[in-house]
Amino acid sequence: MQAVILVGGLGTRLRPITYDIPKALVPLRNQPFIGYMMDMLRAGGVDGVVLAMGYLPDQIQDYFATREDLKDFPINYAVEDRPLGTAGGIKNAERYLDGGPLVVVNGDVLTGTDLRSAIELHESSDSLATITLTSVEDPTAYGLVEVDHDMVVRRFLEKPAAAEVTTNLVNAGIYVLEPEVLCRIPAGREVSIEREIFPYLQARGKLRAHVSSSYWRDIGTPRSYLAASHDVLSGAVGAHEGFEYLDIDPSTKRGKNVRLLPPVSVAAGCEIGHLATIGGRSSLGRNCRVGEGAVVEGSILLDGAEIEPGAVVRGSIIGPGARVGQKAIVRGLSVLGAGCVVGESNVLDQGIHINPGVVVPPRSLSF
Repeated sequence: MQAVILVGGLGTRLRPITYDIPKALVPLRNQPFIGYMMDMLRAGGVDGVVLAMGYLPDQIQDYFATREDLKDFPINYAVEDRPLGTAGGIKNAERYLDGGPLVVVNGDVLTGTDLRSAIELHESSDSLATITLTSVEDPTAYGLVEVDHDMVVRRFLEKPAAAEVTTNLVNAGIYVLEPEVLCRIPAGREVSIEREIFPYLQARGKLRAHVSSSYWRDIGTPRSYLAASHDVLSGAVGAHEGFEYLDIDPSTKRGKNVRLLPPVSVAAGCEIGHLATIGGRSSLGRNCRVGEGAVVEGSILLDGAEIEPGAVVRGSIIGPGARVGQKAIVRGLSVLGAGCVVGESNVLDQGIHINPGVVVPPRSLSF
């Protein structure tokens, strides 16, 4: 069975990081996110993948070109010349499919779902599509999916008020489809599978649900991306045999009396300065530099980021090549784009986003 991965979106909710990096390639424990998705699909028995792409497709293709372990695993690329939506992206990938049932996954979902069980459930039914559902703590933040006792989808509720909540099940972004579904998708225009195709199937009793209790998280926002990074570092998902909570490359340079609090990932080329304290499940990319007395807690530092002496980074995302100046503070889910600079002693707080290349002068701004 083949799979289609929907990675055509602009990743607008994760900007400014995704101005330069497609969402599929944002790193989790120094592996691009899509690598975890590929592992899930292969573990589920998928024997080939089509990537439905639109935004920054070359970077994604370049990544897979480096994956020696996938050289014998068929990967095709269906690149859109304009946005086609979730169903339109599947239709655009149709020329690479073998005409049989297929798996479709949204390109921003980190999960440990047992794909084989979803496929087996679908094959045992007469449904044209099977949608994987997962439960959430706050149902009002999502569109909900009601099912009956036979797991047939009854209706969709779009972000209901608290008094209207009848279930806590949401669309997990993993589907098994019969090829007939593709015949319902018009070619060459933007089509939503969630808003146009699934309601059509539901009304005809041909949409079934598979409920998963496995780990699941949408990584599409800064908050959820940080949470996903913490979860991977803690071993909640994506853990492999030999996983180390304290993951330090042997080439890392550390000053005297450096204290590293696990779990943390420190990659090749990092320089951890004297008395630098790295904790709170932080992840550092390749060639990061952390200066003397700096603090990095519960944050993601992408490749080449630099935290100068005495700076503090808490609960934030620092983009590739970005720099936090001496004694500056970046906290409160702030996000720095690629190559931007926060000047000495400045403070960024409460979800401030700085676009790529922007320089925030020393002490000149208050937020």
